[in-house]
Amino acid sequence: MRNPTSLLTPVLLAMSLAMPASAQDVPDQRTAKRELFGTRNSDMSILQHPSLSDLDLATLREMPRLASLKYYGALAIAPDAGLQADTSTGAFNYHSLQAARAAAVAGCNDKRSGGAACVVVAEVTPRRYEAGRALTLSQDASRAVDGRDFGRAGANAALAISPGTGAWGLGDGGAAAISTCAASGAGDCTVAVAK
Repeated sequence: MRNPTSLLTPVLLAMSLAMPASAQDVPDQRTAKRELFGTRNSDMSILQHPSLSDLDLATLREMPRLASLKYYGALAIAPDAGLQADTSTGAFNYHSLQAARAAAVAGCNDKRSGGAACVVVAEVTPRRYEAGRALTLSQDASRAVDGRDFGRAGANAALAISPGTGAWGLGDGGAAAISTCAASGAGDCTVAVAK
C-alpha cells in the first residue's frame, strides 16, 4: 500500500506556491523607506540601437529636459518605423524596470502592422539606481510611502500595487488598499507595504 502522506507532499507544495505572500513578507513603512530610492529625480538612459538616427538620438537626449519622466519607465520603437512613428510607445511610473519595458514593448507591438518587433531604446530609473533591491515602487507610489499620505490612510495603512499596470492605491488595511488599486481597472493588485 502506498503511503498517503507521500501524495500530500506535492499537493501541499502546490497549494503553498499558489497562496499569496504572508503578512510577514510585506514590509512595513519604515522598512520600505529604507529599501526605496529617492523620489526627487530620475535619470534617462539611451540604449543604443542601429535603427536610431542622429536626429532620434538628439531627440532622446532632449526628452528629460522637456518632460518630467517618472521612474520606472521605458520607451519602445518599431525599428523599421523609427522614433517619430505612431508606433513608438512609452510606459512610465511603473513599479519596476522590467514591467515598464514589457508594457512599452507590448504597446508598441500592438500598433505595428508588420516589420521588425519593437525594441526598448530608453529607460527611466531613479537617480543612483541599483538593480536587485527587494522592493521597487513607481515614483508616485514611493512618494506616498515616504510622505504623510501613507499614515493618513488609517491605523492599518497599506499600499497595494498592480505590477502589470503601474496602478497603486492606499487604504486602511490590505483589502481597502487592493480595492483602491483595483478601481483603476487593474486585476493584479497586491499589498506591497503595510503598517
